[in-house]
Amino acid sequence: MKIKFYAIAALVFFGVQSSSAQTVIQGTGPSSGLNTGEISFGGKAGINFTTLLGENADNTSAKVGAFIGGVVEIPVADNFYVQPELVFALQGADLGPSNVSLVYVQIPLMAKYHITDEVAVELGPQIGFLLGDNWDEDLNMQDTNSTDLGINLGGGYRMDENFYFQLRLGFGLSKVLKFSGTHNGAVSVGAVYFL
Repeated sequence: MKIKFYAIAALVFFGVQSSSAQTVIQGTGPSSGLNTGEISFGGKAGINFTTLLGENADNTSAKVGAFIGGVVEIPVADNFYVQPELVFALQGADLGPSNVSLVYVQIPLMAKYHITDEVAVELGPQIGFLLGDNWDEDLNMQDTNSTDLGINLGGGYRMDENFYFQLRLGFGLSKVLKFSGTHNGAVSVGAVYFL
């Protein structure tokens, strides 16, 4: 488990580092007719307020976590972008006497539309891969799922060419536990710094 964690962390770190040296200028790449500007690379970080949702999620409340990762903003048309991300996220829920802690590496693929130069809306699917948890399957007779499919909805505010602030709601579509009806739910607040 530790080897998997370190491998993913290294990929995120070196991916963000190598992307800082890359810039694609309009007119220098393949001519698709869709490119309206530069591809931008950046790093993102923030906090998560997460819980478990669903039929068997009684007496659960939100748990505070965090996320860190990298993003690529790809212009497609006027004011419209595709933004793939790679994010390391700490999630879970407060179950009263105990907490459920879940560690994911997540890959959101967001469509982003700028309503104005500053304000944008975002929507897109996400897949998450479970790196670790504190769930004792022998005691509870069920294990956590290794993948988590979900959908994100949110928006952002671009302060300048470097800083972009995000507010995002995440809804899990996959069961967190294999034999229960609970799903991940998250409210994320964070910032992106574009290089």
